[in-house]
Parts: sequence; C-alpha cells; structure tokens
Amino acid sequence: MKQILLFLILLTSNYCLAQKDKQILYFESTSDYLNNKLSEEIVIPNKIQFESDNFLRITKLLDSKTGKKSKQAGFPWAIYTDSTVYFNLRYAKGIQSPELYVKPDVVGRFCVIYANKETLRTIHSFGNNYYGGGLTGVLIKESEKWGKNWVDETGEKIKIFIVDTKKMELRHMRGYQNAAWKILDIKNIHEILELELSNDRLKEISLDEIKYLIEEKNNVG
Repeated sequence: MKQILLFLILLTSNYCLAQKDKQILYFESTSDYLNNKLSEEIVIPNKIQFESDNFLRITKLLDSKTGKKSKQAGFPWAIYTDSTVYFNLRYAKGIQSPELYVKPDVVGRFCVIYANKETLRTIHSFGNNYYGGGLTGVLIKESEKWGKNWVDETGEKIKIFIVDTKKMELRHMRGYQNAAWKILDIKNIHEILELELSNDRLKEISLDEIKYLIEEKNNVG
C-alpha cells in the first residue's frame, strides 16, 4: 500500500513538473498571427487545468524568468507550444470558452474546427455566453441552439467553428483588433465565406461541399 501511495505521489509530482516545464510562445493578436510574429517572451502555465490531443486549458501564463503572471501575454489570441498553434476561444462570438486553447482541423485564411460530440462537450465545460442563454443537460439535444448540425460520413452530427483571420471584429483593450470565431450556419455562410448561393442550393449543401468551399477559399487566400 505504501509503495502504491509513493508511486502516486511521484506521478503527481512529475506531472506538475511537466506542466511547469511546458514552454509557450504566443501571438498577442490576430495581426501577430498573420505576420508570424511570435512573442520574444517565453511563458509557462501556472497550471494546465485540462489537456487533450486537441485542447489546452490554461488560465494563467507566467513569465518563465520571474515565475510571476506575464503582463505582456495577458490573454493572447493564440499560443504556440510543442510545435502546435492553439487558438484561444475567448475570442469568439456566442461560444466563448476563455483560455480554452484549441488545435484547429484546418489552417489558412479560414481556420476551422469540425466539432463532434466530445469536442462540443469540452467547449461547453469551460464556456459561457452561449446561444439561447446556455446549454445544459444533454448537450446534443440542445445543440440546435448553436445553429445547424452538419453530418459527417459516419452520420455523426457536428458543428463547424470558423474564423476569418482577415476580418477584425473584436476590439482589444490594448487597442488592436482581433478576428472572431463563429459557428458556421446557413444564416451566416454567405457573409463568412463570401458566397452567393440560392436558397435551394443551401438546403442541399453537404459537409463535404462546405469543406471543399473552405479549401478553395484558403487556396485563393
């Protein structure tokens, strides 16, 4: 029993050290991201509240030299760690999950997350300010409040989270503007992707077609 307890203590200690050792650079704004202007400052997480293959939940970034909260980093638009960019869902409209950093499925002018049930559950767990006053209970049953469900090749319902990195809509308290993550829906697809499709075409459009349109737009830039 003592050996098991010692093992658990060592495991927990090593995990905490691993979190502290995670070095992070950041993009303070969307413009910094577009210009590939990473921070000179290296920050470390005070604590990683949640970590998976696609998400990092870090509520406070510390200056790696002083161990104190980084004033410059604040709440960055995106972070870079372990050779991966994660986007801060603080910068979203109606779906905010502050300091929940997510790895996108698509990068380019339009960055995209194809959110399945598990992804939605994670975003919901750390979020606030949802459409319709909030999602409670069984998430998927309530998911129509987040707009259209798209269906993938396996029949699973998903949501499309998308950001147009060239459209700056959110004003930061430091004076610069950021692009906003949104949920792609029939109602906003023309505005976001700059399309002109008939109503009949919209009724029939599939997830694969949406993916193709996004790829086309990204190739054009």
